[in-house]
Amino acid sequence: MATAGLVLACRSGTAQPVNAWVAAPANVSATVRAAPDFTPGPEVFAKLATPAGRTEFVQTFCVGCHGIKTKTAGLVLEGLPADKLPDHADIWEKVIKRLSAGEMPPASIKKRPDPQVVHAMVASLVTGLDRAARKNPVVARTVVRRLNRTEYGNAVHDLLNLDFMFVDDLPSDAVAHGFDNIADSLSMSPLLLESYLKVARRVADTAVGEGDASPVTDRYLATRSQAVWQGEGMPFGTRGGIQVKKYFPRDGEYDLRAFLNDADLTPVEGVRFFHIRVRVKAGLHTIIVTFPDSRARSEGPIPNLPGAGGAPLGGPIDVKGSAIRPSLMMLLDGRKLKVFEIGGPEAGEAVSAGSGPPTLARAEITGPYNPGPATDNASRRRILVCTPRNAAAETPCAERILSILLRRAWRRDVTPADVKPFLAAYAKARPRRNFAGAVSVGLRDMLVSPGFLFRLEFDPKTVKPGQVYRVGDFDLASRLSFFLWSSIPDDQLLEVAARGQLHDPAILARQTRRMLADEKAAALVDNFGAEWLTLKGGEHELAAFKPDAAAYPEFDTALRDSFETEAHLFLRSIWRENRSIMDVVNANYTFVNEKLAANYDIPGITGVGFRRVTLPADSPRGGILGMGAVLMPNSHTTGTSPIYRGKWILTNLLNSPPNPPPAGVPPLSAAPVNGKVLTTREMIERHRANPFCATCHARMDPYGFSLENFDVMGRWRTKDQGGPIDATGTLANGQKFIGLKGLKQLLNDNPEIFVSATISRMMTYALGRPVDPREMPAVRAIARKAAPGYRFDDIVLGIVNSFPFTMKTATGSQS
Repeated sequence: MATAGLVLACRSGTAQPVNAWVAAPANVSATVRAAPDFTPGPEVFAKLATPAGRTEFVQTFCVGCHGIKTKTAGLVLEGLPADKLPDHADIWEKVIKRLSAGEMPPASIKKRPDPQVVHAMVASLVTGLDRAARKNPVVARTVVRRLNRTEYGNAVHDLLNLDFMFVDDLPSDAVAHGFDNIADSLSMSPLLLESYLKVARRVADTAVGEGDASPVTDRYLATRSQAVWQGEGMPFGTRGGIQVKKYFPRDGEYDLRAFLNDADLTPVEGVRFFHIRVRVKAGLHTIIVTFPDSRARSEGPIPNLPGAGGAPLGGPIDVKGSAIRPSLMMLLDGRKLKVFEIGGPEAGEAVSAGSGPPTLARAEITGPYNPGPATDNASRRRILVCTPRNAAAETPCAERILSILLRRAWRRDVTPADVKPFLAAYAKARPRRNFAGAVSVGLRDMLVSPGFLFRLEFDPKTVKPGQVYRVGDFDLASRLSFFLWSSIPDDQLLEVAARGQLHDPAILARQTRRMLADEKAAALVDNFGAEWLTLKGGEHELAAFKPDAAAYPEFDTALRDSFETEAHLFLRSIWRENRSIMDVVNANYTFVNEKLAANYDIPGITGVGFRRVTLPADSPRGGILGMGAVLMPNSHTTGTSPIYRGKWILTNLLNSPPNPPPAGVPPLSAAPVNGKVLTTREMIERHRANPFCATCHARMDPYGFSLENFDVMGRWRTKDQGGPIDATGTLANGQKFIGLKGLKQLLNDNPEIFVSATISRMMTYALGRPVDPREMPAVRAIARKAAPGYRFDDIVLGIVNSFPFTMKTATGSQS
């Protein structure tokens, strides 16, 4: 939010800056008071810019609820000094957020300020806090951060040119403040360290092709819907199955096996297990197991045979009335290996069996059998940059290899002393392993070294504890690469850092734009975006939600997968096209396939593939708030939840989460009144009639009510329990809006609220810690500079150049 340039909405509808009000005609007294006919004037605005004016505003409008005795919502403003704002930045930032959002003072309060006075009070607080931050920026404590398992896998890939296939061997990371890369939650236990040691050994041996050649079985469960085409990489004209990317450690023969779900087949339906042995060269390969469905589609389904596979493909029959025996197909790198016929019942049996087409339970790959020697591959070439011609050349060659790897792994220049322990591990292993195998032992130790596994930043000896200083170029390079790529810096970024040029704003911007243009920047969308919108992780994770089957029989997992794909493609379009962050809520397009279009009642879409569609002007959708990926998991399994949806908007879009409910809050009652079944809104309004519940619900419910036209599955509706839906939301200050359209208008009338909240969430992800209230001036500075377009790249560049990102508070030790 701007300081002198903060825009206020005048009664006439004209937007003017704060300083324009100071120059307005003097026609009112300088007393800050509230009355319906009170017209603010220049003396009032001038006074609000002073500590005395701020104190009078608080005393007049706030202490009735937020006094020492009342302590409403745990917030005490009585006696809070208004002349030293930074000393109580945490409280004043809450005041700014509540006033800006129209949440204070509530409409029930008799003494209420004119909206222009409220805006001026906000501007006064913002001006004071931002001015202090420019003079003395405060940077919160930087915490040592372990790489989460996504970052670890990406780092391994970029270090060794090896696809990381061992993510399931590492435990899931805890989520804190909405993200799984928060430093305080990334602890290291002996058990976790053991997991990293095992993974490091497998990675090192696989990378140089010197691993154990004894057969090993890898199992891959089919977790996605088996009723539809599985998407990119799968052959068209197929449904269900699984796609596996596996790094084969040696040339050799491998058994590929597919297991069908027994529950989908009756005892007379034949084979459930299929097997083929093929010779595969070492390296990364893609294995596909799927079901051809083109023949089944052409013949149509048998009635009453939906099964787990879904009704559209249940029980196809041929022209003679006999059940078509479905088939299973295996492919290697797109090449068809074999098509297996699956035994099935005749037509009469199919109709009575009650089961559907077969579905895949899992695939297994076992090998190698008859393995060949280690062969050349991309990872081995990346590692073995030299080949010793004789025994005397081995140690210098190993030192060169390990030095190059260590510089990339530790993300900084290294010394011979740094390399020494890893060279010693090589030397110890050399008598019992060949040259490449001994190098892999040094690499293994490198992958569990603190310099690789943790984000370490050391304070220079020249700074004192508590001093705020600009981080070194290598630390800045790591901050940048893990923010944008969730991985280590590449060689170009390291070279720029080594030359001491990354602190130059022009070069930092150039490197940032280069990295945003790289495909690896998809990690920012896939990791930050998915967790920001709770597509993965969080209390209401999309993947964990399943509507009640009786209430929503049309739901299947394929629809849930479609919701996720729609949101994923949508967020990627914001990044790729460098669109405005406001398009997250405003966009007039989305991505659908036939199944999703039918759910949304969008006509003219056929086929399993996703395509971009422009929504008509009168569409009730547009933006993330009209998507099932948000609407469905923020519901109850049997009906919508304005409470969950409102909480989600407050937490994720406005970065203003409500307080946790106190103990003893009564549950929402669905009991009828005088025999009348209540709508969801009526149940909530009865619930919030309890003063104990009203305070929290006054913040959440208005936003949730505006989305009531969307049912649990995101479908448009006009009635709930037979009664008309009232999608009106009323904020605590009395401001009303209706439906998603009204909510969008509310957000667009004050875009800096949503933009600043989004910046705060993205900065939390970038820093690996929550944004400290004393760092909010940096957030507002980014929003001001990015206005009015608020484009994605400008937001990212603002974060990268901000003082929380480029600076650090010295602790006197590593931090």
